[in-house]
Amino acid sequence: MRPDRFLKHLTATALTVPGVTRAEPVPDDERSKRPYLLAVEAGGKTTRWQVVAVSAPGDKYGEPGSEPVTGPPPAALVTAPAAVGSPDQVEAALLAALLAADGGEIAAVDPYSQRATPRAIAHGVTILFHDGSKIFLNHLQ
Repeated sequence: MRPDRFLKHLTATALTVPGVTRAEPVPDDERSKRPYLLAVEAGGKTTRWQVVAVSAPGDKYGEPGSEPVTGPPPAALVTAPAAVGSPDQVEAALLAALLAADGGEIAAVDPYSQRATPRAIAHGVTILFHDGSKIFLNHLQ
């Protein structure tokens, strides 16, 4: 999945999450270093989520995209939290909404907050797609 298509899908999907009052790409003047950035407002707080992509093998972003590749859904069990506002709640809610809205493109997910050993970015998710591409959805501090 390409980052521009994912950001559009994420924006629309985030708006379906109960408690999310706003989800929109960050304006161009704030995106010079991070062109794919989404602001999500929930529980009176705004969190920012950066989309970083690794293209599918052979995919060239300068050329038209191919048809989506689908397959079986991931084995991940993700439940949406009762409330959203903190980064870990927004992470879980976004992931649950993305999985619910998936048309079969997502092959696997790796939520950062569920990792046994925390890494530099504490909240977000790596999403692997059946076409071989990856999206890193990173919460920005």
